[in-house]
Amino acid sequence: MAGIDLPCKHLNFKTLKFIITVTALFFLFVSHSFSQEIFPPDPIKKLVRATKIDGNIKIDGQLNEPEWLLAVPIKDFIEQDPIQGIPAKKKTSVRLLYNKTYLYMGVICYDTVGKNNYRLLNLQRDFSASNADFFAIAIDGYNDERNCVMFGMNPYGAQRDLLSFDDNYYDPDWDGLWTVRTQRTDTAWIAEVAIPWKTLRYKNIADSLQTWGLSFGRTARGSNEISGWPAFPRAFGGLRMPYAGKLVDIQAPKPSTNIRLQPYVLDANNATIQDGKTLSSNNVFKAGGDVKWAINPNTLLDLTFNTDFAQADIDRVVNNTNRFSVFYPEKRQFFLENAGLFTVGMDPLSNGQSDYSARIQPFFSRAIGLDANGSPLTIDGGARLVYRSDKMNIGGLFIRQEGNAITNSTNFFVGRYSQNLGQQNRIGALLSVKDGDAGSLTGSRNFTGTVDGFFRFNQGMSESFMISTTNDSKSHTGYAAASQLYYNTNTLVAWLNESIVTEKYDPQMGFVARGNTIVTDPGFLYQERGNWLPKFVRTFSPGFSFTTYHNATTQKLTDRYININPVTFQFQNGGLLSWYVIVAKQNLDDAFSLLNVPISKGTYSYTRHKITLNSDPSTRFSIALTGDLGQFYNGAYNSLNTTLSYAPSPYFFISPSIEYGRLTNVGTNMVSKDVTLYTLEGRIALNPRVQLSGLFQKTNVTNTIGYNARFSWEFQPLSYFYVVFNNNSISQDNSLTRVIKTTDRQVITKISYLKQF
Repeated sequence: MAGIDLPCKHLNFKTLKFIITVTALFFLFVSHSFSQEIFPPDPIKKLVRATKIDGNIKIDGQLNEPEWLLAVPIKDFIEQDPIQGIPAKKKTSVRLLYNKTYLYMGVICYDTVGKNNYRLLNLQRDFSASNADFFAIAIDGYNDERNCVMFGMNPYGAQRDLLSFDDNYYDPDWDGLWTVRTQRTDTAWIAEVAIPWKTLRYKNIADSLQTWGLSFGRTARGSNEISGWPAFPRAFGGLRMPYAGKLVDIQAPKPSTNIRLQPYVLDANNATIQDGKTLSSNNVFKAGGDVKWAINPNTLLDLTFNTDFAQADIDRVVNNTNRFSVFYPEKRQFFLENAGLFTVGMDPLSNGQSDYSARIQPFFSRAIGLDANGSPLTIDGGARLVYRSDKMNIGGLFIRQEGNAITNSTNFFVGRYSQNLGQQNRIGALLSVKDGDAGSLTGSRNFTGTVDGFFRFNQGMSESFMISTTNDSKSHTGYAAASQLYYNTNTLVAWLNESIVTEKYDPQMGFVARGNTIVTDPGFLYQERGNWLPKFVRTFSPGFSFTTYHNATTQKLTDRYININPVTFQFQNGGLLSWYVIVAKQNLDDAFSLLNVPISKGTYSYTRHKITLNSDPSTRFSIALTGDLGQFYNGAYNSLNTTLSYAPSPYFFISPSIEYGRLTNVGTNMVSKDVTLYTLEGRIALNPRVQLSGLFQKTNVTNTIGYNARFSWEFQPLSYFYVVFNNNSISQDNSLTRVIKTTDRQVITKISYLKQF
């Protein structure tokens, strides 16, 4: 076979033990050597106060009410990047007010780039904060220095919010009910914010003065400066709450009835067309909705009826060039909220250094609502109950799913418990039950039980682990376990991942990229900022990882990937240049198909190169190039992915992408062919609340063409009017001379209305 064979050809468990031991000693060394650059949290916290007022503030971005003059401005932001610890060059001022209904925030982000030159690509909610001018507040309402809620915004008033737990698990798709309006001038951009008390979670101690954790963060994208209040190490963001300041003497109202109703009505026209002839067409009217009841500050009940996800983003097409299953993230809103509580598992991926993953996730919500072929199924309803405190977290999820001709009606249950230990440690358990025939004696059942833990030994070093088992109605029992030792400082990122999945481990409500395998994955990434670097380079980051897969039954080596990253330059403007060398070896016991090319069993050794060059992604025009080239099994595969982004203003954004690859003499039949994937993404906005977005995708691997268009109008906070158009076509050979084109087309109109009591 073509390629390079290495001396570690007969890697065994004695060698693995040696690797693990050396890596552990390496961790001890680097923990001592680099710990000094991560300064500890200041035991004397910075204190601020919010000013209580009687009236209401008009949220218009003006800050012209006299009440704002009563608040003491919070200044003295400290730079995190590029130079940790110095006063921020871009000055920021924050004022806090509150009344019986809202916590108000007035922000002035001083800058001289000009009112039309603030950086932002588009106005979508939950935009990329790293590529925009951005300001955020993090609030730790329980003052436990572990968890927080973040509210962020940009100069054009687009919102970004999330929940953070121990700065380790996140719910980035949580959407809080709050309001922001902004103004832009030639000397600053200004944000005015109103956060209802009902959106926040805090202790139920009315008529008493409370103390909360509080931090601010800002990105001035023109100069690529990141700053915050108070000071944070560069390795962490403003969500590491032990570093936060304190908002003292806040007299929050006693939590009252807090119920959110969000009903919807929907009309959908569905059609299937084959060779220009309509095979079927129907019109569906549907109604349902969600109820969110904050029973108390610690307990939240979510109910859903006739659940609909018509407005959810569609999946991106991926030309998969490895043998592992593609992991598509959850995008449905009901399952996204509080997803962090139920997220248990490991993703031993070499910190982005390779495309070879061994994800183990005992519960993954995308297993709900899809049949055996991946087609959507109706969700009759469900409930989720979540209890959070500074001591423990408890969650339960129940979903009832309808069946169809190939999939039985199904009940899903997930239970979760986690206990906080010490300052930032946690242990927990998760149980999931899938009843594949809604209680029938002949139905298919699957049980998954998992124990997990997280320990932060110091601010730079942490350990995560999980142990999981599954059992089904045929009494098949399987096991999985994983561990991740992780070290993160300003200068060094290092990790040691270990995982095992036995042959019969089958979490039918979860996701496993690859079964019957043992994975070992040590590696590091060094981040150098020496004076010897050119001024336009911010960081030089070489790295290395060594990933091996063994068959869990036979202990035979099946895969080995040596990932060498000799060059990664991050430029001062946010651009990137990187070069990876991947030396691969695969021992295939069975034939398989890749990119529709059959690959014979056998041993393959080959070397590949991956080169990435990105310009500043925050500018009005940017380009990203990724070349992936070299040997590939018994032949070669060279590809180039080119992505352009053009945003003359945040109100208009378009991004075409072309991935072109060439297979040469690959596989059993020595196939040579082109592999293409075309993508076009666009967005037009009147403001952050009225937007039209679209996505076009075409690939010759599956001969599919799909496009999606969505108009959304947020006519009041979290109340929407949608019009969605989906069109997906596939061309299939029916004979030697004929190709049949089948198209599924859908037009949806939906209105959802949120009312809070």
